[in-house]
Amino acid sequence: MTGMSLGSTAKRYIRNTWLFPRHIGHIYMRKGVKRAAAYAHGILIDIGCGHRPYESFFKDRVKKHFGADWPVSKEKARQDITCDASALPFQNKAAETVLSTELMEHLEDPNNFLDEVARILRPGGHLLLSVPFLEPSHEEPRDFYRFTEYGLRNLLDRHGFEVIAVWERGHWWAVVLGSFIPQALFSWAVRSNRLFRPVMTLFVLPICALAQLIGYFMDHVIKPNSKYTLGFFFVAVRRL
Repeated sequence: MTGMSLGSTAKRYIRNTWLFPRHIGHIYMRKGVKRAAAYAHGILIDIGCGHRPYESFFKDRVKKHFGADWPVSKEKARQDITCDASALPFQNKAAETVLSTELMEHLEDPNNFLDEVARILRPGGHLLLSVPFLEPSHEEPRDFYRFTEYGLRNLLDRHGFEVIAVWERGHWWAVVLGSFIPQALFSWAVRSNRLFRPVMTLFVLPICALAQLIGYFMDHVIKPNSKYTLGFFFVAVRRL
């Protein structure tokens, strides 16, 4: 999280609560993966799997769930195979489903990645892919890209995929109230004078939670503006 730091114990405690300044993004991601899981079948390869936070959504839908990652430390991932996403150690047509969440923005050449995904997917197989849009920089310096819906559609088409479903992860209220404001407040608190930092952080965390909750609620009661979103989830099928 850019410019943000908490004690490790405190961070673990708040990470899965609305107090965490990016929790609204996690909520929309889980909803997106759960929705996309309906397209999963056969052998699934989870590229950039991390700690496999979405594995439970697929346990009754796929025969096997392989995790592939190249973490910077052992604590960052629970992979079956350690590999570069641009040089996957799988045979041609090895899988019916590929899952990749919030990975493409960290790859120097997304084209190589999509070439590899097309190679390991069987014709008719599904790619379940998420990318951020109006999200802050993260995991710097390896944060290279933000994709519009149309840019990613074009990339997928050129690599042999047909997009069959796409949805936004949140809308205007999630972006402004649920993301920009909490992260701005939290960054301000943790960059304040060291003497006052704990007090300022405790002061802004409830405001972060309230802003995110209001943003999430408003997203569902007011007609959304689709030009603003935290990110996109795509489901694409490998052409025959």
